[in-house]
Amino acid sequence: MKRIITSLLLIAAGLSLTAQSISGNPELTDDETYGYLYCHESAHGGWTAYAMSQDGIHFHDLLCGDSVFPDDAVDIVKGNRPFLCRTQDGSFLMAARSGDSRIDIFRSDDLLDWTRVTTLNMPKGNLVGDPGIIWDDNYGSKGGWLVYFPMLNSARSSHLSLFGVHSNLNMTRWSRPRPLADWGFGIRDASIYPDPEGGFSILFQEEGMHSILASKSKTLAGPWSVPAEFAPDGNKAIESPAAFRLAGTQGWQVGYVDPEGGATGRYRICTADERFTQMRRPQYLEGVYGPDKGTFLRLSEAEYNRLQAWSDAAEPEHLAQSVHNPVFPGLHADPEVLYSEQTGKYYIYPTTDGAFGWHNHDFKCFSSEDLVNWKDEGVILDLQDLDWGKEYAWAPCIIEKKVGDGYRYYYYFVANKSVGVAVADRPEGPYRDALGHALLSQEEIGAPNQVIDPDVFRDPATGKYYLYWGNSYLWMAELADDMTSLVPGTMHELIPRSRIGEYHYLEGTYVFERNGLYYFMWSENITRSARYCIRYLISDSPVEFVRNGQPAKVEEQIILQQDPSLQIFGTGHNSVLNIPGTDKWYMVYHRFTRPEGIKMGLSGGYNREICIDPMYFNPDGTIVPVKPTL
Repeated sequence: MKRIITSLLLIAAGLSLTAQSISGNPELTDDETYGYLYCHESAHGGWTAYAMSQDGIHFHDLLCGDSVFPDDAVDIVKGNRPFLCRTQDGSFLMAARSGDSRIDIFRSDDLLDWTRVTTLNMPKGNLVGDPGIIWDDNYGSKGGWLVYFPMLNSARSSHLSLFGVHSNLNMTRWSRPRPLADWGFGIRDASIYPDPEGGFSILFQEEGMHSILASKSKTLAGPWSVPAEFAPDGNKAIESPAAFRLAGTQGWQVGYVDPEGGATGRYRICTADERFTQMRRPQYLEGVYGPDKGTFLRLSEAEYNRLQAWSDAAEPEHLAQSVHNPVFPGLHADPEVLYSEQTGKYYIYPTTDGAFGWHNHDFKCFSSEDLVNWKDEGVILDLQDLDWGKEYAWAPCIIEKKVGDGYRYYYYFVANKSVGVAVADRPEGPYRDALGHALLSQEEIGAPNQVIDPDVFRDPATGKYYLYWGNSYLWMAELADDMTSLVPGTMHELIPRSRIGEYHYLEGTYVFERNGLYYFMWSENITRSARYCIRYLISDSPVEFVRNGQPAKVEEQIILQQDPSLQIFGTGHNSVLNIPGTDKWYMVYHRFTRPEGIKMGLSGGYNREICIDPMYFNPDGTIVPVKPTL
C-alpha cells in the first residue's frame, strides 16, 4: 500500500475466535444459476430499483428503473444502499440504512413483497454507514445473523470503524453493537464475502480515497489482515464495492460506483480472483438507468422468470410510449438514407435484422415523400441469388449517379463479410450483382479484419467518388469511373487497428460535406452494447484527417448515445440526410428494438429498429449532440 496503516483489532467480548464450518450467506450453485439480480439505489430517484442480467454485464431495468416498491409499501428510505442476501430457508433479507443511526431489516419470499422484520436503532448521535448482512456459524451454539456497518466508535472518534450486531435465526433477539475491526482510518461501504477455502474477505472503501481495499479473516470476529489496495480504474474515484460470482468461473465480479461517471457511466465492473488478490479489466455495467450503490444476487430460472413477468405486466405504467420512432415497423439496422433526384423521394436501405447471429440474406428498401410515411418496396437484393456470398447481408450504402440522360444507382453491400456492388436504374431496384464476385475481401486486399460497413461518398469539390470500409480499422480508396472498381494506388488506411482506441472507432463509417468541411462519423463499442454510440471527426479533406494544416482529432463530444431514462439503448451506425436546397439535416440510425431489445442481452445486437432525428450545427461547424427521441 502507498500509505502506512496501523492495525488496531478490536475483538468484541463473547465473540468466538474458533474457526468452525463457516458458510456465510447461502448461494445458488452454478447449475442452479440462470441469471443475476442487481438491487440498487437509483441515482436519479434515490429509490430501490432492480435490474437483471444473464451474463452479469448486460443488464436491463425492471419497471424501467422505477421504484420496486409501491408508494404505500414499506418505507425503504431513499438514498441508502440496499444490501440483499438469500437465507437458509429460501427467503431473502434486505438491510438498509434509514437516517443516520437506524437500520431496517426486511424479509421476502419472492423478492417482490417485503415485510419489515426489525428496526435497529444505534445509540443516539452515532453516525452509521450503509449496512450488510451475513450468516455467522460461529455465533453461539447454532449460529446467527450478523448485521455489520461502519460507525463511530465513540463520540470522540475521528473516523468510522466496523461494527456489528448479532441475532438468532429468526431475528427475535439481538446483541448490542460491538466493534469488529479498526484499521486506523475511516471506512465506508463495507461488504463481506466467504472465501472458497474458508474464512472471509471484506471489501470496503477508505473515506476520501480512490481505491478498493480488501482484508481477510478466518472468522467474522477477526483478526482482519492489513488491507490490500486495488485501483482498477487508476486514479478515478470509487465508491461502494460489491462482489458476486459468475456461474462457471472461480473468481468474482466486483462492481463499484464511479461518482463522476454521469448518468450513463456511473457503474463499473471488474474481475477479481478467488481471494481478491487482483482486480482488473474494468468495464461499464450496461442497460441500467441511474445505477448506484447496490448488491448482486444469483437467480434461478424460476426466480428470473417470475421477476421478468412481474415487470412486463407493469411495464405499460412505467414506459413512455413511442411517438415518431421507429419510422417503420419491423427489425432493421444500419440504415443508409438517400434523396433521389430522379423520383424526388427519400429512401432508406437497411440491414434486415432479427436473424440469430446476423445470419440474414436479403436486403429491403423503404421509400417516403415526407420522411414520415414510409412504403415497403420489398426485397431489392437477395444473397441467395449470388454465386459468391450467401449470408451475412449487412450494412449497405448507395449513391445516385447521373449517366447520360438518366440515373444509375450503385449499391455497395456486405456478403460473407466482404463488400460487393450491385447496380440498378431506379432507386427501389431491382438490383443485380455487377461483378459476380466481391469487390473487396479480407484475403485479397490483406485487411486486418473483416471487410464490412462500406460507405460511398462524392466529393462536391472535385467530383471524385470514394469508398470507405472497416471493422476495428478504417481504410478507403477512390472509385474508378465505372463505380465497380478502384483506382489503382489509392487504397490507404485512415485509422490503423493499433489506434482505434485513440479515435474511439469500431465500425459504421459515414462521410458527408458541409460548408467545405468533411465530416467522418463512426460507431464506438460493439453493436451488441447498450453503449453503442456515434463519434465524429472534422477534416479539411475527404482522403486524410487534417485540419488547418495539423492532424485532425476526433471530437470529444459523443453526438448520439443511449438515453436510459427513455429505455433507449444501442444507438449507432448512422447515415445523414441533408434536405436539398436547405441547411436542414437529419440523422438516421438504429437502436435496440424498444422495449424488448435490452431484455435480450447480447441478442439485442441483432434485434434493432430504425429512427430519424434532426441534427443541428454550432456556429463553428461542430455538431450539437443529437437527442434520441420516441
